[in-house]
Parts: sequence; structure tokens; C-alpha cells
Amino acid sequence: MKRLISLAVAAILMLSAAFAAAEGVTFSTPYFTMELPDGWIIETDDLDKKEGEETLGYFGSPDQIGLVCGAYLVYYEELKDFALWNASEEEVNAYTEVLMEEFEDSNPELIGIVTADKIPLVMIRMHDDDGDFLYVDTVTNGYAIQFEISVTDSEGEKFYPITDEYIEQVKTILATFKPAA
Repeated sequence: MKRLISLAVAAILMLSAAFAAAEGVTFSTPYFTMELPDGWIIETDDLDKKEGEETLGYFGSPDQIGLVCGAYLVYYEELKDFALWNASEEEVNAYTEVLMEEFEDSNPELIGIVTADKIPLVMIRMHDDDGDFLYVDTVTNGYAIQFEISVTDSEGEKFYPITDEYIEQVKTILATFKPAA
């Protein structure tokens, strides 16, 4: 899973904390921006890009134990005419059900839909052999923006449970999601 890559990046993020930490941190991609808590670290250099999938970057807390997130853009041909931002409630629910079925092996638990700038972002908690993680997804015209979020130590070697406090922190960050102009 992509989040295993995030573990390696967690160590890099924590090592670069002194260089990248700043107040008013904005995570910016060609597709969207989000505001992060003061002092958070961003990594957007030397990212993977292959046909149908692009790593957009990583961001995380500078704390010894904290949130680490990988952001990805994935293209799905079968969704080329679908966008969550203008979907009906039934369509959003159907898309959410498809995600829940897709991740059935990871024990998905729907946290809810976070709406940011009129864009629904589906948030799911999952658990696998490595531990808890959050998966967040939105899609427009076949392009899904996906986030995989874990709580890990600064070396990226151990996962910790995703508490309600972490979920609220992620919701606050997601609420700042804005499409690129």
C-alpha cells in the first residue's frame, strides 16, 4: 500500500523539520491547496509519477509521534464522467459504498463526509497488519485525490492508534481543501 512509502517519508519529514517548518504552512499542488497547522513539514520534491497515478506530496506533524500523510492523484477511466462535487446525495452514498467494498480487507469504518469548498471528501478509518490509518478520497472527472494518513513515530517505524483527537485534527485540515484556481 502507498502508506508504506509514507513511513519512509516520515523519517525524512522529521529530519527536515528544522528547514521546512514555518508558520502559516500551505500544502500546495497543481490541483488543490490545504492549510496545515503551524510548524508542519511538507515534502514535494522527487515524487513518483507514472501513468494513471501521481504522488502529490507528503506532509506531517513535527512531533515525536504525530500524523503523517501521503497525497496522491489517481485516474479511473470508469469515473471520467463523474464528480463528487456535483453528485446527488445518493451518488455520494453509492460512491462511498464502493470505497467501503474496495477496502473490505482493511476493516473499513466510515468516519463521514467532510465538505470543503463544496467538495465532499469521504473519510474512512481502516486497520491492517501495520495498524490504523485514515483514507480520504474525492473524485472529479475520473481523477481521484486520495490521502493516506497514519499516526507514526518520527522514524516511521511504528504505527499508533488514530484517536478521535487525530480525526478531528484531520477534519480541520480537510476543511481548508480548495481546488487550484
